Amino acid sequence: MDNQSAPIKKVPPPWTCHYEGYIGTFYVSAKSGLPREVAYEPLEASSAEFTEAGVWKGGLVMIQLLRYSSTPVGPYDEMLLLPGNFEVPGGHGSHTRVTRIYVSQRDTTYNGRKNWNIPKHIARFEYTGDFSAPPFTVQLYPEDPAIDIPFFAASLHHLGFWTPTFPFSSNFLKRLGIPNAMVQPPLPEGEPKDVLCGTDEWYKSTGTIYSPKAKLIWMDLKQPGKGEGKANENWWPGIKRWHLGVWVRDAQLTLGDPEVLKVW
Repeated sequence: MDNQSAPIKKVPPPWTCHYEGYIGTFYVSAKSGLPREVAYEPLEASSAEFTEAGVWKGGLVMIQLLRYSSTPVGPYDEMLLLPGNFEVPGGHGSHTRVTRIYVSQRDTTYNGRKNWNIPKHIARFEYTGDFSAPPFTVQLYPEDPAIDIPFFAASLHHLGFWTPTFPFSSNFLKRLGIPNAMVQPPLPEGEPKDVLCGTDEWYKSTGTIYSPKAKLIWMDLKQPGKGEGKANENWWPGIKRWHLGVWVRDAQLTLGDPEVLKVW
């Protein structure tokens, strides 16, 4: 965790970041319903403007576990959820949205919320094994060090050591029908206000990603302490334990100024 007494480092877009990470995927139908307890942190769950902002359409869900080695606010770890597509009010079509995201330091929490409406919160990341050498397990805990029960866990495993590497980019995702633009509704304000800032406008942000070395992997979402048949045993209700994903190395993300959308 970072220095809690230091002033927040405020850095406007654009950002260029370097990272390594894992992207787990699975498909859900809109008929299954969006599980609020999984999709949202309590602060955002309490905001009707955030949770009721457009109809959830289902689609490809992505869970990303990232380790940034270089960003404008320094290195940090990140876990984020993109639970498919949402219809954007005002005739702006359907777009993906980050609904829940955790990071390991304060500066990126503030800047993600302020610059792009990304609903970042701070969590403790604990690893068993080496992030850069699967298999390994990550568990996420609330920021409070007195709480020793994780609220999320995942294990990453090789699909096979024979699996070839390939280049991975936002253009590759577009060919698969996954746009590289996300649309985020305004965020509620939380405590402390200098970190969990609120916002007032809708933002559409377009990022570019590239990794010269990507590889298929397995993501295991079995949650600790939850036996077979227990509620949310695999985090998202009703899904299986193992999911295909991508391991990206030497990756770069560029995220520029957002476009302000008028939705009403």
